Amino acid sequence: MTRPAPKDSKTKPDDSEPRSPGGSQTVDRALALVQLVAAQAGQGLRLSELAAASGLDRATTYRLLVSLTNRGFLDQDSVSKRYRLGLEFFALAATASNQIDLGAVARDVLQQLAEQSGDTAMFCVRSGQSLFCVDVEFGDFPVKAVPMDIGSHRPLGAGSASLAILSAMQDYEVEAVLKRSAARLAEFPNQDPDTIRRAVAECRARGHALAPEDPAGRIMGLSVAITSRTGRPLGALTLAGIPERLAPERIVELSGILSGGEATLTDTMLRMPSGERHSARWMNGTAGGRKAKAG
Repeated sequence: MTRPAPKDSKTKPDDSEPRSPGGSQTVDRALALVQLVAAQAGQGLRLSELAAASGLDRATTYRLLVSLTNRGFLDQDSVSKRYRLGLEFFALAATASNQIDLGAVARDVLQQLAEQSGDTAMFCVRSGQSLFCVDVEFGDFPVKAVPMDIGSHRPLGAGSASLAILSAMQDYEVEAVLKRSAARLAEFPNQDPDTIRRAVAECRARGHALAPEDPAGRIMGLSVAITSRTGRPLGALTLAGIPERLAPERIVELSGILSGGEATLTDTMLRMPSGERHSARWMNGTAGGRKAKAG
């Protein structure tokens, strides 16, 4: 029987390979999966490929991927089933450097929307179960509405941009989001599942989402989804202002402005290389000259 070495023993543990502190094995494995996905740029990897590359069994790999996806660090395409880097990963990178370049993709469109409407224009994308604000541009109307800070998050289902993105998803995907985000959505007034389902149905019928952007209803938002060629939601464009600025008599005009911006931005994004479109190249620089704020 092997006996433990005495306290004054000179014996050292085998240092042939690094050992992880107790309790950190799961973290190491999860980070290894993120690194494997990152190495594939925009191509992504399937569950079977990640299990084989990591040396983990499929069950363990799947559990880790579910956690990483729920947290927004990875994103799974519902059609190809491939995992790619999620925007939460890039949000952390932006927080670390306090700089972001993703908004450069939408910069010209946002400036045009703000100029044409006089109101606040915003571009958001989905990050896991959350909405991530990429960039904001202000119009010349004296009262400046700030629905979200650049780099901030909110749960999908809260606000018009979230509803626009949900409206472009399949019903079963919407239900999955509502289930996973129930606790977070409960913190927002009038954001129960039935209310969100009705709002999504209305958005699909009208072609745009109109909803309060803050709990008190002091800011209203009008949003349209940005989708891929296959109809998958890539993000959303929003015009926001005080309720008087989004009165019924202006909705037709503003929705037309948004539709023009949506067409231009969709074309721009789809012309980008797939890897660049997904990661949007987080670089040294600011989002349209603005600094990202951690949400």
